[in-house]
Amino acid sequence: MRINRNIAAVLALIALAFAAGRAGWLGAGPEASAGPMQEQEMADEMPPDMPPDLSPEMMKAMKMGAPGEHHEYLNTLVGAWDGTFRIRMEPDAEPMISKGTITREWVLDGRFIREVVESNTDWGPFRAISYLGYNNVDGQYESVWMESVSTGIYYSTGSYNPDTQIMRTRATYRNPVTGKVEYSRYISDLSDPDRHVFEGYMTGQDGKEYKSFHGVMERRTKKK
Repeated sequence: MRINRNIAAVLALIALAFAAGRAGWLGAGPEASAGPMQEQEMADEMPPDMPPDLSPEMMKAMKMGAPGEHHEYLNTLVGAWDGTFRIRMEPDAEPMISKGTITREWVLDGRFIREVVESNTDWGPFRAISYLGYNNVDGQYESVWMESVSTGIYYSTGSYNPDTQIMRTRATYRNPVTGKVEYSRYISDLSDPDRHVFEGYMTGQDGKEYKSFHGVMERRTKKK
């Protein structure tokens, strides 16, 4: 029983990691991606301090490396948050409840958000670090996630719909028990600037998708 409990704890923390991060976080749908930035869009948004003697190729490279509109959508994530998470490892299982703190800030001149997650769970302390940004070249959001219960680095990609203020996440990871590659997806409702709701979905042993995660994050200092 102790072995099974430890396995469940590790898997639960992995679920917590994907949901709390990501933010790790974004997936397919009609609004899945704005697509790679077009040349005219680049010309319209060239930084005013761009050196005048650059070649067209260098100008394009510099523009593609500069933060823009899609990065601005992430401003709602920045700040200090308190989170409550409900995790199910099986469709009919009672949820495991965990609380934690999330701190996010811009780094590298507004190109990426660094996130730190800390939680004291029934299975011991948990800590994670992630980076989230928008890739102008590939036209998608991307994140990496590292945590204190795994030696792997988790990757996710996806989208944000500015009309609904919904983020969608799709990620892959290798199950530490079975060794198989599995998939998860997450929906993040960011419409309330002070209260974000996250839902996660995994595939059960029967091959059917089920709701494995529900998380609520509340901003510690409310926006005016």
